[in-house]
Amino acid sequence: MNTGKSIRVAYQMAASFLHKHGIESPEFEAEWLLRRILGVDRTQFFMIWDQLITPEQEIKLQQWLNRRAHGEPLQYIFGDQEFYGRLFTVTPAVLIPRPETELLVEAVIQEAIQKWELETLHVVDVGTGSGCIAITLAKECPHWRFTAIDISQEALQVARINAKKHAAVRHIRFVHGEYLSPMLQEGVTFDILVSNPPYIPSSHIQFLEKQVSEYEPKLALDGGEDGLEPYRVLTRQVAMLPVKPRLIAFEIGHDQGEAVAQLVENLGAQVQIRKDWAGHDRIVLGKM
Repeated sequence: MNTGKSIRVAYQMAASFLHKHGIESPEFEAEWLLRRILGVDRTQFFMIWDQLITPEQEIKLQQWLNRRAHGEPLQYIFGDQEFYGRLFTVTPAVLIPRPETELLVEAVIQEAIQKWELETLHVVDVGTGSGCIAITLAKECPHWRFTAIDISQEALQVARINAKKHAAVRHIRFVHGEYLSPMLQEGVTFDILVSNPPYIPSSHIQFLEKQVSEYEPKLALDGGEDGLEPYRVLTRQVAMLPVKPRLIAFEIGHDQGEAVAQLVENLGAQVQIRKDWAGHDRIVLGKM
């Protein structure tokens, strides 16, 4: 790109570049890239449509376009993703938070407030990743306390950054470990288990979009041969606890509702399957 272009021309060239490289929504992404570089919202963007971009902004735009053309997700390029109205730092060490996971957070809040509104609950978030679930719950329910577990030290570093960003550090204890092993070792009881574990069958990962299969951490995607192994491990561990949690809340793959519901029901829970906006099974709730 040459210098001295208007924002309109830069947008048109960026959209054309992304289209040529097979990006599915080139106009949307070109606008998003430019708005982030310019630091403006959508209304402001079109109001300054005919202003010139600076040489520095143009260089940054081309760098970002080249990264996107290779398949890197915009969220890793920007270094953040919005979740439940808050901006979370993300790096390739963590899964990018999805809107569907907001349904998991909402389900936990609804169930807990309905039954234990004034109680100080202890919530364990397994596979915390960016920390978006635990931190969001901590902000929405500040009288609760949290343990956030992840097997990845790099992910825990990102989660701690997000907890500090959202002033949730004093509410959350971050623990390095695999599934519920730290809780079993400590013999600590808790009230709610929430988890968005890896649930993609191992053989399916290669067929996911390039921006997922090649850039997001396999550790956060791979659910074993049939995608259900994390749920088997978690429910086996729950059965070993001295006291079972009052509520279990899992995010699941679209075709895993019945299988995961059966695992939770085997613990003696009353089970409910909730769907996402597309009508797919997405959340399994188990109430003791």
